[in-house]
Amino acid sequence: MNGSRRFRLGLLALLSGLTFCVMLLFVLNGVLRQDRSSYFILFEENVKGMVIGSKVNFQGVPFGMVKDIRFKGGKTQIELSVDLSRAEIQDITKARLDRLLVTGQVTVELEGYGPEGKPLQKGSFIEPKSDPMYRLTKTLPEVVPQVLMVLDKIGVLLDRGNALLDDQNRGAVASILQNGERTLAHMPALMQRTEAVLAAVEHAAVAVADEVVPAGLVTIQQAQRALAELVTLQRSFGKVADEAEAAFGGLRQPALAAFAALRTSLDELRTLARQLRLAPDSLIFGVSRPASPAGGER
Repeated sequence: MNGSRRFRLGLLALLSGLTFCVMLLFVLNGVLRQDRSSYFILFEENVKGMVIGSKVNFQGVPFGMVKDIRFKGGKTQIELSVDLSRAEIQDITKARLDRLLVTGQVTVELEGYGPEGKPLQKGSFIEPKSDPMYRLTKTLPEVVPQVLMVLDKIGVLLDRGNALLDDQNRGAVASILQNGERTLAHMPALMQRTEAVLAAVEHAAVAVADEVVPAGLVTIQQAQRALAELVTLQRSFGKVADEAEAAFGGLRQPALAAFAALRTSLDELRTLARQLRLAPDSLIFGVSRPASPAGGER
């Protein structure tokens, strides 16, 4: 009984082993039969996130993997192992890095195909295509100081705006408006006196009309017109003064709130600018480095 059971178990193990070997041979045969060709790429940018075995796509079609990575002559040399039966690499084909922002995983993307292109020989170098994010991180150290300078100027402007709207300046503006109102209050009496003087002059001019030079009459008429315009100006100025005082009082609180919000945004922009100046690659890799304090370098 025990011998029969051992026989069945041994037969089952033998069949399982044979099945595994057949499947393994089938997989290896499919892999070994593929026509693999090697190409090389020299990248100047950082290839962090790429590993041996990373995928290689031709315009989105997977057809190979990264076979080797090494640093040579200040650049990163990547060796690709691709299946040319899936896609054809031409002399106009270019390579770029495609990096997933969440995981940081890197794949090599080959792009460029056309009727004017010629097949690229095996073992040749594929021309790399510059990554916009890499160019951005290269120029950030030059741009960030200028951004900080502009932010500082904006900060000075906000400080002056806050100073302009403080209680002392508000009181000074209100005092100026009050003086203007008092001046306008005396304007009607002055106008009346001026009208009386002009009436007396006109009466005297009529009495001695034969002796007065015609130019004097013209002057009086011009003075009368000027007086009328002055009255109109006085009324307009009164309305403007009232509207200015109302507008200044109504806009003060919203303006102060807006300046406070701009100040907060400005501080955040300064912090971001310092972070980008110290670690420009954080836009790509998500590296978090402590920014230096506002008064000096790390």
